[in-house]
Amino acid sequence: MHRVTIEKGNLRFSAAHFISFAGKCERLHGHNYAVCATLAGELTDDRYVFDFVELKRIVKDLCDRLDHRFLLPRQSPCLTVTEADGEVEVRFKNRRYVFPRHDVLDLPLDNITAERLAEYLAGELAAALAPNPNLSHIEVGVEESPGQTAYFRLTLAGGK
Repeated sequence: MHRVTIEKGNLRFSAAHFISFAGKCERLHGHNYAVCATLAGELTDDRYVFDFVELKRIVKDLCDRLDHRFLLPRQSPCLTVTEADGEVEVRFKNRRYVFPRHDVLDLPLDNITAERLAEYLAGELAAALAPNPNLSHIEVGVEESPGQTAYFRLTLAGGK
């Protein structure tokens, strides 16, 4: 099996978030995230796993969707979210945040951790790459600060 990896360059996004855990909630803060992606599989008839240029374009587009947004975990059991008058109100116990609607990106996640972002991006990448029967695995890494990267590996249909 062969694999290709893309990383560095413009595969980045800056976003705000907070993490809720163990009945607590971090302060609102942000990161300059970096993303890497690996595709594994058999060689195509053209003798590559996947075109680097196309893979970079797809991952860059995914990063651009997240860039300069507040990332809202819509499936969080800890948050109460209401919307009115072009604003999103997010509550955690006695904390209240109000954001302009256009600055908020709803994500189908329960928490905005690097691990869950890597899983989300792997799923989005898999959807963007389908169908590619030669691919067996996708792995996405999300670095939230130098030396701190979370990875998620997704096995595709037919993958081992």
